[in-house]
Amino acid sequence: MAAPTRSSNLLYRDDRLIIQFRFDEPAIRFQAQNISTEAMRFDWPMASLGLLGRSTPVRNLSTFYDSSATIAAGQPIPPLSVVRDVILPWGNVTFDGKRWHERDLLPTTDGHSLSLKDSILNMVGGTVDLILPVAFGLDVRSYHFTFSIDSVKQMAWDDYRLPPWLPPRPPERKVEPTTGDQITAAILASGFLGFFAYMLTAKKTPVSE
Repeated sequence: MAAPTRSSNLLYRDDRLIIQFRFDEPAIRFQAQNISTEAMRFDWPMASLGLLGRSTPVRNLSTFYDSSATIAAGQPIPPLSVVRDVILPWGNVTFDGKRWHERDLLPTTDGHSLSLKDSILNMVGGTVDLILPVAFGLDVRSYHFTFSIDSVKQMAWDDYRLPPWLPPRPPERKVEPTTGDQITAAILASGFLGFFAYMLTAKKTPVSE
């Protein structure tokens, strides 16, 4: 954390709030405690996340799989209470009419592309900016956190694990095929359709090293 204070363990504290962050592939996790004498509430509709210069609205756990265009306001957090939540760009979770798709917070795989590999390595020195307005009673305090990317490390695919906090996906919607779709499916059944269906359901496909 580079601002509002420097912190190697991504911890910030003032007279009303204690908050600590942790970065995962899909999102920024955080734990916050309200140390004020008023109920605390995160103003999610006014929050934003800037990734390498691009600013977007955000999702949290309550809106992780939300297809509406409305960003819900946060729930009141009583004094001395602790809350755990996540923050990610709104556009990183999308619904195609049948199933949900998630993207990583920052690019993590190069797909054997040298240009993409270079762009990932060049993220060192870049910043992630979080604007997080927090209401304490009727008083709103806007926090601006800046995180600096200090290194990029290669990780073996065998060591990758999905974050355990990811919420379960909603059930996929079944789309009844038309007559034309049934004919097409019959023609392609012995071809690449099975492989294509596998690719759609794979969370991450390991890349050979």
